Amino acid sequence: MCPKNEMFSIDLHEVQKQIFMGKAARFKIIAKGRRFGLTRGLALFAVLKMITDGGINVLWVDTIYSNIERYFDRYFRPELKKLSGKMWNKNKSELKIITNNSDTTSVLDMRSADRPENLEGFGYHLIIINEAGIVLKNRNLWQESILPMTLDYKAEVIIGGTPKGKRTKKNEKHLFYELYGRGDTPLHPSQEGIKNDWVSFNYSSYDNPLLDPNDIDEL
Repeated sequence: MCPKNEMFSIDLHEVQKQIFMGKAARFKIIAKGRRFGLTRGLALFAVLKMITDGGINVLWVDTIYSNIERYFDRYFRPELKKLSGKMWNKNKSELKIITNNSDTTSVLDMRSADRPENLEGFGYHLIIINEAGIVLKNRNLWQESILPMTLDYKAEVIIGGTPKGKRTKKNEKHLFYELYGRGDTPLHPSQEGIKNDWVSFNYSSYDNPLLDPNDIDEL
């Protein structure tokens, strides 16, 4: 049995808590500096949601599969070890966490953007796009593969990464920049009363309280 919040504590710094547990919005876009700690924060948040919500489907999209494997070993596994070994298991690209007296199973699918054909086919409650500055260079990946999978459960979507410019090499507006603008631009007065489901966050490396600002200055 896994009582809510009793067997797993989330270790986020205060700025990360503002993102994940602050303002409610269905789509959250995070543009951040290097070494902000977003990947680890996303991993912790994903595990926490799987445990506390129970029975949810989560999709993690990243650049290449070898990066996903490293992230799992460095960020997911140390936290999962806090849980009973009977509560979770992982195969090559899927993490399962069993909660509520083994009656409920949450599933995390980990997919890479270099194999978009492997992304499609399921509905999700939470979708995380890491390294969005790279992943969202492929506009079709978002429009044709990811966005349709938000419909089944009105998925919460978190998109984060270090920006890679406002335009692509083809001189098209970068999708990461475009989506960031949806949460950074107030609704027009004519849309009064309409809820804006998008919110954007912008942080630099200096906003990570675990880093020494003098070291950032040196770099």
